[in-house]
Amino acid sequence: MPRNLDRSLSGILFLGFVNLVANDERAKGPMMIDYSEYLEGYRDAQAYDLEEGGYDADYPLTVQLARSLGGPLLDLACGTGTMAIRMAELGYEVTGVDIIPEMIELASQKAAQPGVSIEWGVADARTFHLQKQFPFIYMLGNAFQHFLTREDQEALLARVREHLHPEGRFLFGTRHPSPRNLFEARFSEPQTYTMSDGRQYVISEHPEYDPVTQIQHYTFSEHWLTPEGLQEKKQYRSALRYVFPQEMEALLFYNGFQISSCYGNWQQEPLTATSPYMIYVCQRRV
Repeated sequence: MPRNLDRSLSGILFLGFVNLVANDERAKGPMMIDYSEYLEGYRDAQAYDLEEGGYDADYPLTVQLARSLGGPLLDLACGTGTMAIRMAELGYEVTGVDIIPEMIELASQKAAQPGVSIEWGVADARTFHLQKQFPFIYMLGNAFQHFLTREDQEALLARVREHLHPEGRFLFGTRHPSPRNLFEARFSEPQTYTMSDGRQYVISEHPEYDPVTQIQHYTFSEHWLTPEGLQEKKQYRSALRYVFPQEMEALLFYNGFQISSCYGNWQQEPLTATSPYMIYVCQRRV
């Protein structure tokens, strides 16, 4: 792992979080989950980028808030850096944090192409400490759903509150627990993708919702085929926590936040029973 604030050969700044990683296990409470079994599907950062990289519905609201609040910006669960790079290209100072080293490695490679300078860090969003505050923190891609227990959610919110400027805003989104999201598969048929090196893979998913824990468990099956005809099959699991609107209000309130705005989609329409998402803009509660 790169040393703290060392500069890589590509000229991109890395935050090594040497002390943070060392302190992660000491910082975690006894009820916080080890997520390693649920992260395997994100290790192939190029495949993730292929599946998700074209999504930009969250861009207008993110830019709108960045322009009104100013930088520096903190991109939590930044993935392969798509939004962080777009913000840096607009001239903002950006820090991107993700728990997956492969994501950060690809993000730094992508940032080298337009030549933007971004601070990247590999760290757990429940336990990191940057010793600085930001007027705007955002967590996109429904990443909030990967925090499966109340203890995990509260640990995340504590770190956000620690790093949020007193007048700052925190933007995040999560899927709305509508019947469609809870009980219908996202894709009725397997999805096929082609990598830049010619490899193809077909991915299918099997969801199963647990109404007691409010966790949607996924089993993913991938069938890879190389140009030479070689085949490989992979299977991995993932899990997403659903939070209901009134539950979210209480969670935010009792963890020191007040809701500035709430939307049912990225077009900033009101939250209704059939909304696909719950989008929140929050500030620290005094």
